[in-house]
Formats: sequence, C-alpha cells, structure tokens
Amino acid sequence: QSFGVRAAAVGSTISVYAIARLMMNLPAGMLADRYGRKPLLVWGPLITAFGMIGCGMSGTFGQLLAWRWVTGIGSALQMAGAQLFLTDISLSTNRARTLGTNQARAASLMGGLVGPALGGLLADCAGLRAPFTLTGVAALLAALYGWVRLPETMGLRARQEKDEAASRAEPAAARAAQAEALQLKEFAIVQAESSGAEEAAPEQMPVLAASGGQIAAAKAVDAARPSWLLLLESRDFGAIALVNALMFATANGSRSVLMPLLATQSFALSTTALGLLYALMAVISLVGIMPAAFVADKLGRKWTIVPSCFGLAAALLLMAVTGRQEFFIGAMMVYAVANSCIGATPAAFAADVMPQSVSGFGLGMFRCAGDIGLMVGPALLGWIADMTSVQTALQVNAAVLVLAVSYFGLAARETKHLRVQQHMQKRAAAAA
Repeated sequence: QSFGVRAAAVGSTISVYAIARLMMNLPAGMLADRYGRKPLLVWGPLITAFGMIGCGMSGTFGQLLAWRWVTGIGSALQMAGAQLFLTDISLSTNRARTLGTNQARAASLMGGLVGPALGGLLADCAGLRAPFTLTGVAALLAALYGWVRLPETMGLRARQEKDEAASRAEPAAARAAQAEALQLKEFAIVQAESSGAEEAAPEQMPVLAASGGQIAAAKAVDAARPSWLLLLESRDFGAIALVNALMFATANGSRSVLMPLLATQSFALSTTALGLLYALMAVISLVGIMPAAFVADKLGRKWTIVPSCFGLAAALLLMAVTGRQEFFIGAMMVYAVANSCIGATPAAFAADVMPQSVSGFGLGMFRCAGDIGLMVGPALLGWIADMTSVQTALQVNAAVLVLAVSYFGLAARETKHLRVQQHMQKRAAAAA
C-alpha cells in the first residue's frame, strides 16, 4: 500500500530474497572453507543490517527490492557461518542436538514467536518502517558480538573427531599395538647386536619413509579430487539433499499455502482460529525438537528422519481425505509433531557424510537444495491446486514425500558414528 503496488508484487519481495540466498549459498560455503567461519559471522549480519535499514528507508518499490536482495546475501553468509560454526564445535554424538538448539531457540523462538509480535507492536506505535530499523540495529549488534567474542572454529572439528575416535578405540587394540611396537623394538635390538647398530638403523629407515610416502601420496590424491565430484559421488548426500528439498517444498507449499486454503474454504475456520492453531503448531515444534534431536544422536539419524517424514505424509493425506473439522485439526497437530521430530537432523546427517575439507561447500549445496524446494514447491503445489483441487495437491505432496524418504531409507547409510569409524579405519590402514 505504501508504494501503490498490487498484492502479487508483494510476493516478489520474498522471491528476490530467496533468489539472492540461492545464488549466494555455494559462494558463501566456499568462502567459509577458505577464510574461516568467523568472517561470515561478522560480515553476514553486517550486510543484513545495511539491507534492513535500507528497506526501511526505501522511497520506491524498486529500491525496496534492491535492499531485499542485499538482505538475502547477508542472510546466506550468516547462515553458512552459523551452521558451519555449530558443526565444528559439535561431535557426531551430539550434532543433532547442537544444531537443534540453534534451530529451536533462534529460528523458532526468536524468529517465529517473539519477532512478529514485537514487530507488529512497533509498527502500530512507530510506523511500518520502524521494525526494519530495529532489525538492522539488532543485526549490527550481532556482527559486533561475532567480531569481539566468537572464536574461529575452522579445523576444530577434525581435531575433535580425532580425539573422539581415539577415545572409542578398544583397550585390547591399544594393548596389541603396544605389544607389536615392543616386539619390533626387541627385533631391532637383536638385529643391531648381530650386525651392528650402524648398519641396522639405516636399513630400517627407508621402509618407514616409504610407508610414510605412500600414505602422503594417498592423501594427496584424495585432496586433489574436485570438491563437487566428491559430493556428487556421495549417494548419502544426494539422498539427504532430496529430502531437504521436499521438506522445504512441503513447509512452504502445503503448510503455508494449501492448509490455510483448506481450513478456510472447506472447514470454515476463522482467521483468529487458524492463527491460534498455527501458534499451537509452533509451540509443539519448539517443545519437541530437542527430544527428537536427542533420539537422533542416540539411535541414529535415519531412525528420526524416515518415520517423521512418513508421519508428515500421513498428516497430509488425512487432511486431504477427511471431511470432519476435528480430524483436520488433529492432522495439523500430527503434522506439527512429525515436523518437530525431524528438526535439524537432516543438517546433522549432511554434516556427517560430507568431506571435512569441503564442509562449507557441501552445506552450501545442502541449503541450495532447500531453497530450490522453497522456490518451486509453493508455485507447483499452487498450480496443481488451481488445476484440480487443494486435496489433490496435498495428496501429490504426500506421495512425492513418501517416494523421496523411501529412497533415502534404502540408499543412505546410518551416519551416527560414521566419522569415528572412518578415522579409525584410516589409522588402522596407516599402521598396517
């Protein structure tokens, strides 16, 4: 209304933001791999601050779109740095809980509950431009905090997982290695006594040097492989990226578009009642995300992702076929429970399977998959609803989600202790 544009044009402010994030996800990950996580945690909020303040000061709709583009770039940088920072400071045994804590407290609590209420109150008191300024100031404070207090964590993850692998090594294996080393030492002493220490020592050094050279050469070959090739060859990463795209498509298509349409058109729910139901769904998601992350860390990622996605599909199907209001409301609550059970587990799974040397690039690709689902899902499901019905669109969403998670369940490995096992195998191969 301020700029005299139609309602359809308002949607472009969201599209511009999403496209900017999509285009910046991979470069942000590559920057994090090269320069570290902390620069992104400083520059991301800083760019976001300028973008938000610019939005509040925009004089034309074109200027508003340009500043929304800037905000999307800052968001991509900040999200890349934050997700990698949390991945670095976590282990495979607590990664889902670490990422889940960030998602629950920062995204759901602060963004989903406190943000809209505070922004609406401020807009009523000081005008529509005031929330943009307040958000910009908050982002500036976040950038300042990141610059002063946050450490650089690049490389920390590898050291932590090395220690974790060492702590999980069996005592028997350690004793066997010590016994083997003692036998080698005794053999060297006997050989030195028989043929002279001056001749025995040089004779053994080339063998050790050759072994070290072979290990270094093998590592060099792995390091020389392109990062995109390492990720494209990973069936685990492809499967979880597909699930992530479907999750974003479902959340922004069925949850944000189809469910409100069905609630108001078929079940005559008022706007107030619908708002209360969505608030209850947000509370359920907030309460359930940490217990679900605990299960993912203790039992495994697949044990959380697969049943939860089936629960989402069941909720969508129930909404589509039921004709009773109480069943529809119950299906909404089932959706909220299943969504909270998934939580940040897909991100933890992706972090488990991607190579450490390209973790930033990999998480960028993972976020790109989600942003593609964000862009394509609402439009495609809306088109299906226009051509057929809202119920049919929900059924299509449920069917595609079942196919995607079934492929994930069959193709992907359990990754709860994958990093530890890989490190122990490398140590065993080096020792051999």
